Amino acid sequence: MRPDIPVVQLSEWEAGRRAPVSELTDTDRQLASALREADGGRLLIDERRDGVWVTAKSWVGVVRFSTFEVRVVPKLAGGNLGVIRMLDYASGIGALRRFDAVRQLDTVGDDLVELIAWLFADAAGRIVRDGLLNDYAAREDTLHVLRGRLRVMAQVQQRYGRVDPLEVAFDEFESDIPDNQIIAAALDATRPIVRTPIVQRPIRRLHAIFHEACDPSTLDALGLLDELVYTRRNEHYRGVHSLARLLLRRLAVRDLFTRGGTRSFAFLLDMNQLFEAFVTQLVADTLGSLGIHVHAQRRDRSIVIDESTQRGYSAIIPDLLLEGRSEGQTIRLPIDAKYKLYDQRKIDPGDVYQTFFYAFAYANESVGRRPARAVILYPRAKDGADIALRVDTHAGHQNARIDAFGIDIDAALAVIGRGKILRQDVLAMDRLYGVFHEAWHASLKEGRWHALPA
Repeated sequence: MRPDIPVVQLSEWEAGRRAPVSELTDTDRQLASALREADGGRLLIDERRDGVWVTAKSWVGVVRFSTFEVRVVPKLAGGNLGVIRMLDYASGIGALRRFDAVRQLDTVGDDLVELIAWLFADAAGRIVRDGLLNDYAAREDTLHVLRGRLRVMAQVQQRYGRVDPLEVAFDEFESDIPDNQIIAAALDATRPIVRTPIVQRPIRRLHAIFHEACDPSTLDALGLLDELVYTRRNEHYRGVHSLARLLLRRLAVRDLFTRGGTRSFAFLLDMNQLFEAFVTQLVADTLGSLGIHVHAQRRDRSIVIDESTQRGYSAIIPDLLLEGRSEGQTIRLPIDAKYKLYDQRKIDPGDVYQTFFYAFAYANESVGRRPARAVILYPRAKDGADIALRVDTHAGHQNARIDAFGIDIDAALAVIGRGKILRQDVLAMDRLYGVFHEAWHASLKEGRWHALPA
C-alpha cells in the first residue's frame, strides 16, 4: 500500500509552499541539492528558520523525500493526464490508442510517475503476450566439445598442448538481447518507486518475466537505446522503448535511501521541452499538408558572420521555421515556442529581443517595405488574448512585427483525440497560417509566388 506520508502539491513556477516538516534529513538534503544543481534548478527546497519551503520551476512531476512528497502539476495542460496525452502525441509513442485513456488512467490516480509506469507496464505486457523477441547473440565459453568455432589464440594462451576443455565462440539463439534488456532495466528502475497496487502488480510480474529472459545488470540501457536500429522484426518494441527511455532518463536521481529503506527519488519533466515538442508536431500536422515545409531546430550558421574571417560566428536555432518555395524563391517565417503564461503578463524582454532578431534574420527582401515577421506560440487559458508587437524606426517606419498566439492545450488535445487535425480546428494554428499566407501574398503581388491553399 502507499505509505501515508504528507503531500505538497503546487503548480509549475509556484513559490512559497511550506512542507509539513521542520527540517530535512541528510538524505533529503542530498536529493534537494541534486535537484537545485540539475539543469539550472528543477525544484528548489529551502530550509529556513520557520520550516522547509518549496519553489517549483518549469518541471512537473513527483519528488519523494523520506518524510514527505512533492507533486508539481501543470497549470494549462489539463493536469497530469494532459501531460500524458501531450507526451503520447509529441513523441509518437501511441500508448493511448488501445484503450479509453481517461477511463483507464483515472483508476491509477493523479501521480505522474504512476501514470507513466502504468502505460509502460501495459506496453511491456503486450510484448510478453505477443512473445519475446529472440535473436542470435555472440557467446564465448569453455566446453568439453567443439561448438561453433575454436578460439585458437585463447586455446594456445590458456591451454597450450591440451584439447580438453576447449575455448569456443558460438552464436546462441536466445532472448537475452538488447531489445529485452532495455525493458528489464526500466523495470529495475521503476519497481522500487511505484506505490499504487494497480501499478505495482503488473510491474512486479513483468520484472520477474523479463529477468528470467535476460540480464540487464551489465549494460548501459540508455546507450543501447541510442544505438538500437528498428527493423520489421523489432518495430513493435519502439513504443515500449520510448516509455523505457522516459523512465530511465527521468529517474536518473534515484540512488538515495533513507535509513528505513524507503527509496527517495525524483521524476520530473521539463514543460518547456514538452511544449516545444508538442507545438512542433501540431504545426507539422496542421500546416505540413498544405505545402509548407516545417523545420524543427534547424541550425543556421550563415546569418551571424565574423567579418575578419568571413565565417559563421555562431549559429541561430529557431524552434520552428516555416518555408514556402516557388520558382527558385523562398519565404520563411521563424517561430519560437515559449511555455510561459503570456496571456497574463508581458512578454519577457529577452524573448522579445530574440524573436525580433529571428524576424530580421529571416526577412524576405522581395517584399519591399513590408515588415519582417516572426511568431511566438505559448499556452493560454480559454479566455486569453493574443499579442502583437512591432519595431518602428525613429522616423516611424515599421520594420518588424511579432505576433504571439496562445494555444489552448485542452482544446488542441480534444481535436487531436478525434483523429484528423485541421488548422481551422485549432485557433492558434489558423492564425499562424494567416501570418504565413499574408507574407506569401505580399510576394505574390510581385508575380513570384503561386497562391497557397485557402
